[in-house]
Amino acid sequence: MPVLKWRWIAGTAVAVAVVTAGLLWLFLAWSGEPNAPVRIDAVKTAFGVGAGAGGVFALWLATRRQRTLELQLAETTRVAGVTERDLEERRVTELYTKAVEQLGSDKAPVRLGGLYALERLGQDNPKQRQTIVNVLCAYLRMPFKDLAAGLKGRAANDLADDHDQPELLVRLTAQDLLKTHLSHDGPGYWPGMSIDLQRAVLVDFRLSGCTVAAADFSRARFVGAVHIRGTTFTRRVGFYGTTFKELANFDRSVFPEGAFFSWARFGGDAVFTRTRSGGRFEFTNTDFDGDVDFEGGEHEQLELPDRPHNTGGGAGH
Repeated sequence: MPVLKWRWIAGTAVAVAVVTAGLLWLFLAWSGEPNAPVRIDAVKTAFGVGAGAGGVFALWLATRRQRTLELQLAETTRVAGVTERDLEERRVTELYTKAVEQLGSDKAPVRLGGLYALERLGQDNPKQRQTIVNVLCAYLRMPFKDLAAGLKGRAANDLADDHDQPELLVRLTAQDLLKTHLSHDGPGYWPGMSIDLQRAVLVDFRLSGCTVAAADFSRARFVGAVHIRGTTFTRRVGFYGTTFKELANFDRSVFPEGAFFSWARFGGDAVFTRTRSGGRFEFTNTDFDGDVDFEGGEHEQLELPDRPHNTGGGAGH
């Protein structure tokens, strides 16, 4: 507390004492008892009252000062917290921007580094996970030099001499990262994620044992076998106009709100054994070049085209 304030408190206490002593002096003089001992006692009493008043006033000021210090400390802590959050958000933004820039590199190793940088960022910052999943999906939606047409049924492992091999490795890594963080039994599970892979070219795609909030594969092209086994899609899934080059395995997957495969084409066998759907499971104008099996499935509304390849059971079959 400033020195002037303390002097003001002391002066106030003395003034109170003097005024009290004067009043008592006048009272005693007026009452006709002006003997010295009584006056001395009166003065002592007056100064005692003044000192007490000054003490009470000083205590009040000390309490007020303590409260002020507490408020100042709280404000300092708040400002420090805001500053720390701003710095953290700036750091996250810089890391995200740098990783996305790496994905635009013409060198495959740099692009791979960008993918792994995004993954680390998502592991450490849960609020950024959906954004990072969106980036991975957006990368897979980018044109791939019409690889789906060029492979002609070859598996990804047979592409060692293909000029698109480096980019293929980057895309397979992006697919693996999606599976890693959508797998509900894995240590790196990111719950509540949605994926948008419309028109993407997906090679030897694996999404087994996962939980996905929402998913759209409309007009995507699956090259090689597709394994989406034991996966739960909590919202309705879209496979509208999707092309499956080879085997499409959906064994034991769960579609609580249904799925639609309208205008899709299955170039190989389609396996829906033991799948469950709580909504409409639609195959309007779907083309099956191989066998389709729904044995053991449970579907509230299963709509299949009338063809001799359809086998197995299921509600609505």
